[in-house]
Amino acid sequence: MQLENIMNNEKSFLAKLKNKITPCVLSLSILAGAYVGCSKDSPVSPNNDLESRTKIAFMSERDGNSEIYVMNTDGSNQTRLTNNPANDEYPSWSPDGSKIAFTRDGMIYLMNVDGSNQTNLTDNYGHDYFCSWSPDGSKIAIMSHRGYDWEIYVMNADGSNQINLTNNPAKDMRPSWSPYGSKIAFCSNRDGNYEIYVMNADGSNQTNLTNNSADDYSPSFSSDGLKIAFASRRDGGYYEIYVMNADGSNQKRLTNNPADDMYPSWSPDGSKITFFSTRDGILGEIYVMNADGTNQKRLTSNSTTDKQPSWSPYLKK
Repeated sequence: MQLENIMNNEKSFLAKLKNKITPCVLSLSILAGAYVGCSKDSPVSPNNDLESRTKIAFMSERDGNSEIYVMNTDGSNQTRLTNNPANDEYPSWSPDGSKIAFTRDGMIYLMNVDGSNQTNLTDNYGHDYFCSWSPDGSKIAIMSHRGYDWEIYVMNADGSNQINLTNNPAKDMRPSWSPYGSKIAFCSNRDGNYEIYVMNADGSNQTNLTNNSADDYSPSFSSDGLKIAFASRRDGGYYEIYVMNADGSNQKRLTNNPADDMYPSWSPDGSKITFFSTRDGILGEIYVMNADGTNQKRLTSNSTTDKQPSWSPYLKK
């Protein structure tokens, strides 16, 4: 699949979206990953200050078990959102920044960004983990184990109409929805080890993007849909953060440490990536770097694990 074909599909989705949003004007800035809103309460554009208009959610074990926290993008003001004896993990921001989906002991929950109104969305005989929102906020992709193996499912944002997209005897995991809605990236071991795949949002046309003897894991679409960041063990025993074009070409390593660097998440303007690293201790902390791998900085510093970062969209004023 060529990169231009992917972008043509994404632009076709935008054209359909434009016809549905009559009160708004979609400017060319949407192609950089931003939506121009209709009111003063709409998400701000990438021209505003990234640090003052975005947050990073993450999981931390600092209070005895896994809880969801949120912090400023410089690591300040780390605030706990959940307080539950169960394990709360894998936070994921809704596209409008008003909600956070997360996993609680194998079920998907939804809450307001201040931690209020925590609502259960799934309750299956298996386990549901890891959420990725469609860009219009109407659907959530998850990974689910319902008696056989891990599969990618999609459901409405209220938990209804859960549909299996992958239906494969291998493990299909960690979905990442493209910013224009037509594609979902995921990882699968269907070819013997974990590789990065992409498929249409309805599950069709499942295509391998990476092909290595080591594991490629945890894909994350950039805000413009042109890049996918992921973790790979291809250069030794540790995971490092890589980036590639959305068609799998031009794969480049961004981190190079004798430790695991995993779980990349892009800033909404595409200029930075936050990630998890064990470089300063076996339990791991949250880091941030420029999108080209430069200027790597630690954001959290605790005696317990901080991981699974999720960068917010531009938040309301």
